Amino acid sequence: MLITEEWQRVMIPLGAVLAAWIVHLIVFLAMRWAARQTPWPFDDDLVTYSKWPLFMLFPVIAILIALPHLNMSAESYLDVRRGILVVLILGIGFLCTNMVRLGALTILRTHNVESENNLHARIAHTQIQVFTRMCYGFVAIVCLAAIVFLFPLAWTIGASLLASAGMMGIILGIAAKPMVENSLSAFIIAVTQPVLLDDEVIIDGEYGRVESIRSAFIVLRTWDARRLIIPLSRIVSATFENWSRRSPWKIGTAFVYLDASVSIPELRALFMDHVLPTSGGLWDGKVANCAVTDVTNDGYLQVRFLASAKDPSNAFDLRCHIREKIIEGVGKRWPSALCRRRIEVVTDPWPPSMERKEIERKEMMERKDSGKDASHVVRHAAPKEPLLEVPVSVARPLSVDTALTHRATVATSKPAKDFFRGLARGELDGPSGGHGHNGY
Repeated sequence: MLITEEWQRVMIPLGAVLAAWIVHLIVFLAMRWAARQTPWPFDDDLVTYSKWPLFMLFPVIAILIALPHLNMSAESYLDVRRGILVVLILGIGFLCTNMVRLGALTILRTHNVESENNLHARIAHTQIQVFTRMCYGFVAIVCLAAIVFLFPLAWTIGASLLASAGMMGIILGIAAKPMVENSLSAFIIAVTQPVLLDDEVIIDGEYGRVESIRSAFIVLRTWDARRLIIPLSRIVSATFENWSRRSPWKIGTAFVYLDASVSIPELRALFMDHVLPTSGGLWDGKVANCAVTDVTNDGYLQVRFLASAKDPSNAFDLRCHIREKIIEGVGKRWPSALCRRRIEVVTDPWPPSMERKEIERKEMMERKDSGKDASHVVRHAAPKEPLLEVPVSVARPLSVDTALTHRATVATSKPAKDFFRGLARGELDGPSGGHGHNGY
């Protein structure tokens, strides 16, 4: 009898699973045959997206039906049933996400973003992608909540949370702020559409295309194949450039600096007749202009070239083409008009005063190195100026009545030489009105 009960607990669930998979196979083959009889792709996608969720759900439902027929205790029955319900909830969530994906695919199939005028298609793709991500999050939250509340302990924890709703609400609010902020930003982007899929934008100085819009961030593909991850809250709350918001058409601007000797009419003819026609289809033929917009401080002309293109990528390539061809044409026709930096090198001699001070400094250093006392004799030497020895009276402090005459060697200019010669001969008055050195 014991062996029979053990075999019963194994064979009944196993038979239910096998029977469910056989039923699933029959249903799947019937649905695929019916889908192939119709020209619409929707039913084919329905069969594809429902295959694996139903493959998971059919056995779970069969086990739930067979579970009451198993001979087990009430506690074991509840535990097994709870585990099967968890798998059932996961299977239902899997089926719901696939149905959301099927609906998004059905809608997006009618909007081709590869067409030239794809603004409405990009709007539809952006909205569907954002709402799809939000639905995925909603399904995940509902399934997680349903699984948690299958366990009695979760009810106890929930009751305690409700009892302390004030502090716990603040903590949960702070913790969930980034998630809530990004979710609201995703909804705002889906409704107001400040940025769309495949838009060409500049964010924080980085140029790129919007590759994907997720539930919390967007993926920006730069021109050098890098990927920038930018939070959705940054898109909603900060300023950025969108170069294809309503239309991808753009005017490209190229600046070239030339000398004033260039002929502007001939330069304009070069631009219109030779540069733009050789752009290889980058120029769309709508806008073209050449004008001198400024004169720099160095005397160069700032020449601005305008040309339109069908999208920002072509506009960038067109700007590069204009610069290359204009510089090439100017170099052939007006070589002297290309910008050159002219530098004039002037060699001035050292000022005499600075030269004299340098000589004095070197002499003082030589005397200090030789150990001589240079306190009473100072030599001031200058090129091509003779030395003159002049007697000078130096007053001692007030406590000393006598004066000593010292002889100093001084380098002077010609007026100073005449003054000191006259002072030595007694022909000139000293500072106090006397004659010679006795005037002190």
